[in-house]
Amino acid sequence: MNSAAIIACQAIVMFVLLAVGYFLYKRHWLDSESTRKLSNITISIINPIVIFNAYQRDFDFELLTGLLAALVLALISQVVLVLCGMIAVRKSGKNFQVDRFAIAYSNCAFMGIPLVEAAFGSEGVLYLTGYITVFNIFLWTHGVISMGGSSGGAKGLLKVLLSPPIMSIVLGLLFFFFGWRLPDLLQQPLDYLGSMNTPLAMLVSGATIAKAGLGSAFKNKRVYFIQIFKLIAVPVVLIAAFVPLTLTGLVSPEVVRITVIAAAAPTASATIMFAYKFGRNEKYAANQFALSTLFSVASLPLVLLLTEAFEGLIAL
Repeated sequence: MNSAAIIACQAIVMFVLLAVGYFLYKRHWLDSESTRKLSNITISIINPIVIFNAYQRDFDFELLTGLLAALVLALISQVVLVLCGMIAVRKSGKNFQVDRFAIAYSNCAFMGIPLVEAAFGSEGVLYLTGYITVFNIFLWTHGVISMGGSSGGAKGLLKVLLSPPIMSIVLGLLFFFFGWRLPDLLQQPLDYLGSMNTPLAMLVSGATIAKAGLGSAFKNKRVYFIQIFKLIAVPVVLIAAFVPLTLTGLVSPEVVRITVIAAAAPTASATIMFAYKFGRNEKYAANQFALSTLFSVASLPLVLLLTEAFEGLIAL
């Protein structure tokens, strides 16, 4: 089974889990507070464990080269996403801050980790950490400013560096370079906790969609435009830019595919959080998140199929 087929199957699984989260919220078995707590657990504990586990392997120069390539492609991707948001959304438009943010920032960790892990295994997650690193730096600098806040300065940078995902990457790299391994009595519990990532992330996303309400999201034509642009148009630009690089031998097809998946992931849940924090339209931000998450079930496999098709085309 190729990676696009694996992503498609995983997307269906994730859609079912989303539906369960939606149902639990509607039945009041999950509420806003419990959803928030589960989200914090996933972001602050489970995601970092999955990232750390990806580095529990023997040092390999080829893996290191792939990780460096992933960092470079992630930087290019994030710049392209920010620029595309500025081009597609006029500054004078209503809710332009939310629209630009929704295009620029994806759920690369929350949605990206389970998808990449399913299609590429723990090695794929290792490459994904490059994107997550760049994403977090942009999010807490440009992202804060673009939503109407101010630069966090040294305090903001320190918050980025001390965030659980970044700390897990640093710790994982140390273990990777020095060949350290956790004893089985510690590694096995971490493996169990890491396996909770997909179900918890999808339950939270489903509950968030239920809280936002799908009715208003489906009625808003602006949301459709933003999400078609974000989930299809921008990834196509990245595919056209990155796939030819595989011919040079400097970048592997796997790194390109993982970068494209991370960039093409649905709008980040941080869109809602930042909209609320900086006094923007949080209901509109929730609509962007809800429709983006639902549409990505179909768009992500399509984007990966386009990537593989373009790879075949340029190889001729």
